[in-house]
Amino acid sequence: MAYNWLAALGMVRRLLREALWAPALIVLAALAYCYLRAIAIAGPRLGALRPAAAYLLAFALSCSTALGWEIGEFIIDQFAGTTLQQGNYDTMSDLILGIAGAAAYLAAQAIRGSRGAS
Repeated sequence: MAYNWLAALGMVRRLLREALWAPALIVLAALAYCYLRAIAIAGPRLGALRPAAAYLLAFALSCSTALGWEIGEFIIDQFAGTTLQQGNYDTMSDLILGIAGAAAYLAAQAIRGSRGAS
């Protein structure tokens, strides 16, 4: 009996689309953390930013990463003939989750930072 790899691929796609959105949200929150830490580490060398500017820059970089990922999926779909993007719903939900993950982490970090400063 031959292994039906197309069925397995369909299962993986469904899993990614329906169940693995939470880990994707966590990954993008982790990106926001990495960008915020990189800004803090670069501060002494490049000049420190005010907290609001650092959060805004980390948010913009996280959103740019999510957008770059979607552009990469589009390019791969066009040149390799794959179907990484399932349509507008898939693309927009990925972007929305990317923005939501970054915003949630940065908001929590800003609230925690303002409580520690008082």
